[in-house]
Amino acid sequence: DEVPAILDGPPAWDAHALLDDAIAEADDLAGVHVGPYRLVRELGRGGQGRVFLAERDDVGTQVALKLVHGALAAPEVVGRFLTERRVLAGLVHPHIARLLDAGTADLGGLSPTPYLVMEAVEGRSITAHVAETRPPLDERLRLFGQVCEAVAFAHGRLVVHRDLKPSNILVEDGPEGPRVKLLDFGIAKLLSDDAEGLTRTGQSPLTPEYAAPEQVLSGPVTVTTDVYALGVILYEMLAGQVPFDRANSVNILMAHVHEEAPRLSEVAPEARIEPAIEEVVAKAMAKNPDERFESMDAMLVALKRVASANGL
Repeated sequence: DEVPAILDGPPAWDAHALLDDAIAEADDLAGVHVGPYRLVRELGRGGQGRVFLAERDDVGTQVALKLVHGALAAPEVVGRFLTERRVLAGLVHPHIARLLDAGTADLGGLSPTPYLVMEAVEGRSITAHVAETRPPLDERLRLFGQVCEAVAFAHGRLVVHRDLKPSNILVEDGPEGPRVKLLDFGIAKLLSDDAEGLTRTGQSPLTPEYAAPEQVLSGPVTVTTDVYALGVILYEMLAGQVPFDRANSVNILMAHVHEEAPRLSEVAPEARIEPAIEEVVAKAMAKNPDERFESMDAMLVALKRVASANGL
């Protein structure tokens, strides 16, 4: 089989390879000021940097602040970064964590470090929530439907997320029960900028377990790329495991390109998944983008139809 182009170059999808060495080696940045924000503690880290709980001392509000690793600090890249952040600030939706601020900071002599500030979300990943609370099928589909609504909203504004995965989809307690918040549009791309190649993956970060075949093959990214990732996430929410569990990232990536996922009824017979739901998941995860749901709205309609037919 042909080796995907993304595997020929630097391991851009490797989170550790993308972290700025100086930032990655700093064990504790608590108390450091980034613009008007004081870092409190680390919340997590990923392919583009580290996320901290931070506070504004002047008003006392808490936010999630993401420090982007220094490799992105070339002037032209910073310009694009800030432009995209301003556009993404328009994604105001009840199930999307809102972008509040963005800028660059000089951290102790490091090259200028881009950062962005999001609303702080207290919650756990959607798959961890399902694994720990074991909600009935109708509740799983309700939460997943909120994810679909959030992604559809972004698509309606010509924004493709490109890195949908459970750690970017948190479930928090709301006034009417658990609700979803979609995070981290850090590698999102704008369909309106396709003439500049911004919707092509190239060496862009990706998460092997949820990567669409076209991402692995460095092909064009469209709304159906997000459809594929959400198909994988729904599979995991229903089966309790990802469809392709392999020994290493390369094998996982190749499986997304060349292997068909096991049927849900085979890996989780005890869940008694309705065949119609299996078909929805299979269509979302089609290898050929043209064979997937053409939009998140179409996938959501199909799920609602299945739920209604089964009294869910």
